[in-house]
Amino acid sequence: MLSRFPELQDPSPVVPIGTGLINETFQVGEHHVLQRLHPIFGAEVNQDIAALTEVLRAASVPVPCLLETANGALFVEVAEGPKAGIWRLMTRLEGRTLDRVERPAQARHLGAMLARIHGALLELEHDFAFSRLGVHDTPAHMAKMVLALEKHVEHRLFAEVEALAQAIMARWEDWGDIPALPRRITHGDPKISNFLFDEHDAVVGVLDLDTFSRSGLDVEMGDALRSWCNRQDESGGSPTFDLDLCQATLEGYAEHGGAWLARSEFASFVRAPERICLELAARFAADALEESYFGWDASVAPTRGEHNLLRARGQLELAIDVGKKSDAIERIVRAVAGHR
Repeated sequence: MLSRFPELQDPSPVVPIGTGLINETFQVGEHHVLQRLHPIFGAEVNQDIAALTEVLRAASVPVPCLLETANGALFVEVAEGPKAGIWRLMTRLEGRTLDRVERPAQARHLGAMLARIHGALLELEHDFAFSRLGVHDTPAHMAKMVLALEKHVEHRLFAEVEALAQAIMARWEDWGDIPALPRRITHGDPKISNFLFDEHDAVVGVLDLDTFSRSGLDVEMGDALRSWCNRQDESGGSPTFDLDLCQATLEGYAEHGGAWLARSEFASFVRAPERICLELAARFAADALEESYFGWDASVAPTRGEHNLLRARGQLELAIDVGKKSDAIERIVRAVAGHR
């Protein structure tokens, strides 16, 4: 298969890398990365990545480059056998990944990079060849959680999930209405592990580009803030939303996005993290009963169900902490917006 890519002239060692739970990723030599896409992504997603990364690289946003086969294709499809799937080759970016943001300087650089991504794609007219519908349809995720409870009354985790689901629904019903905002091209999964850093805390790489889509910036920033400002691992206990990291993130974002960001969009960042936390809590609660997820870490929990239950609890606890700090978050947003 690798012989189909002219970039790989010499045999290179292929080594599994990363801890991702979706695509399978391998380092090929020093300069390339090979991936087998998870079935949730169609081969067409590579067309989108090629188009978007061309624009991003022109704006000096550090993203991998998809490499073509000798026939000019962006991927290789293996029909059957242990290697069946959609495979692609891309350039490897230097840098290190983080499990969590360690200090405000990193958060500021993350916010700046996210704004640079959004700004670079602001005027792009792109019809996505591949899209996953309903990824952040929060009401639909709540309904799916309720349906999972109805279907899996006999599940060993039912009682724990039911109690958790009641708490999730209660907070969601109090959350309010989803704002109507412009739909912009966004990364779609701006969690901390999808960025590479250098030794000076600068962001030097943006990864996992399959999730690019159009959405409101409240969804994008809500997902970013709930990931970047949580001082704990997502499967760990006692998550806390760090206000210093929140402020640094928004300051970095405003430095690069202040010229085009609508006031309503900036204001939506106050409540967005709690919404995404509740949405993820509902997703993980349903997955705990369905025993369905892309993968799980056996060092954290023995099965998908237990791992998802831990993740659901963590996101609910984080949502509660964000809610307690909503007044402080609003003050930060107002202060940063006032200095744009």
